[in-house]
Amino acid sequence: VNQVSHELKTPLTNIRMYAELLADELDDEDDRAARHVAIIEGESQRLSRLIGNILTFARKQRETLRLRPTEAVIDDVIRDAIEGFAPSLERCGVAVAFEPGAPATVRVDADALGQILGNLLSNVEKYAHGGPVRITAVQTPTDTTITVHDSGPGIPRGDRQRVFEPFERLSDALEEGVSGTGIGLGIARDLARLHGGDLTLLPTERGAAFELRLRHA
Repeated sequence: VNQVSHELKTPLTNIRMYAELLADELDDEDDRAARHVAIIEGESQRLSRLIGNILTFARKQRETLRLRPTEAVIDDVIRDAIEGFAPSLERCGVAVAFEPGAPATVRVDADALGQILGNLLSNVEKYAHGGPVRITAVQTPTDTTITVHDSGPGIPRGDRQRVFEPFERLSDALEEGVSGTGIGLGIARDLARLHGGDLTLLPTERGAAFELRLRHA
């Protein structure tokens, strides 16, 4: 799995690089071509996330999954994740409202946090079309809590215990027309727990709300 995933990374990186170069060279008035390039960029980012999830899942199965903490500002990591999803969320009619609250420089694995946020925003992209998503961050000296609350159909009560299990598919009504491996949320929770925290699904009247807690290294 590792070898295949790494072999996929090089051509994927080239696709993303040339798509970005093409976007820079487009005429500002060529909206149709710009939309097509944005789709190429978005789909290449989606494939990159899938490869990252597969690699992380394989490391967990082999019990070699480790964090690499560095100094980072969590608000900035959240902003980067939102920026990466901005084109695809805009196409889905999803407006992001971010309330920053984690401005301090702390030690966390910023790449792992980006992967967690990417999986949460990927769920918003898949299931919460046409509504806002609210992201908040609250920080203490020892930990940070991030909440991602969308306005989609939510997760049925009967599926809430299974949502973090690998390869589990939710109810037919929710999954209709949606593709995916079913490992993203489980990986996100595993990475959160490696940080000494957790990823949980909060009870809500509308939409789905995930609470991510991370302990600073």
